[in-house]
Amino acid sequence: MPFSIEDLRAFLTIAQTKSFTLAADKLLVTSPAITRRIKKMEELIGEPLFERTTHMVRITPAGQSLYPRAENLLREFDNFQAAALSLSNDRAMTVSFACVTSVAGSLLPGIISSFTDRFPACRYDLHDGHGKIVHRLVEEQVVEFGIGTRPDPDSNLDFAKLIDDPIVAAIPKTHELFDVSGLSWAEVAHREFMMLKGESSFFGHVETELRRADIAMPNGIRVHDASTLLGFVEQGASPIIMTGLFASRSAPSEVRAITISRPELYNSVGLLTSPERQLSAAARDLIAFTKDELPRRHRRTLDQLSI
Repeated sequence: MPFSIEDLRAFLTIAQTKSFTLAADKLLVTSPAITRRIKKMEELIGEPLFERTTHMVRITPAGQSLYPRAENLLREFDNFQAAALSLSNDRAMTVSFACVTSVAGSLLPGIISSFTDRFPACRYDLHDGHGKIVHRLVEEQVVEFGIGTRPDPDSNLDFAKLIDDPIVAAIPKTHELFDVSGLSWAEVAHREFMMLKGESSFFGHVETELRRADIAMPNGIRVHDASTLLGFVEQGASPIIMTGLFASRSAPSEVRAITISRPELYNSVGLLTSPERQLSAAARDLIAFTKDELPRRHRRTLDQLSI
């Protein structure tokens, strides 16, 4: 049987105290137990490590040659153990995760700020993008987990829904629809509305649901980046179709979010994990915190939009 850390600890403690009895007391073990550890080491080495008499214990030349190495090994082990416990207790590590832009630019800053108050040593590597990018990053295990849209039915990802973010019309103050109480998708289909291009999961979801309802997709400019949509609507250039969370980032005095019904459409957002990826303790804590915080903050955001 090879040496163990406890064997090395027994060897060093005896050498330091010059006593099997004192070493056993210090290590909170019995004298026979510590004697067995040294005997095992001596049998493996083929040399005695200590000379024992009735009145003294003296380390042998073989023991003296091994002592510095044993001391270094034990010091490294204790340092490793302290660092590991620090990771567990303080979450002193970097959590890598992905998040859809709608959440990353609205709810996530407050969530991360509150979580950091609890675990100030934690650091974050955030990958933001549209839903399909989040799916890919989690599937390829580039990140530990994702906050994103529901994956395709044939995906191997686990999805735990947290919110249904309503799909709304964001209308600039200068537009004739600014004061309407609501819109139907049939009304929207006959007007010019900007929205994201087809590679986003958002676009695919809207297109699929409107096709089921036998309603045409609205006309208008298609763009890659949601920040471009916000720029157009905030400058009064065009009404847009986006989620409630994106609409919340616009100036309420200049842009108004209006519900679209018949049918009411939602962008489901939740936690995405890979069954093949083992999560760090810090990631598990952040996930648990997000499960509590994200729905509550989302509801408060929609209330402020009067949606």
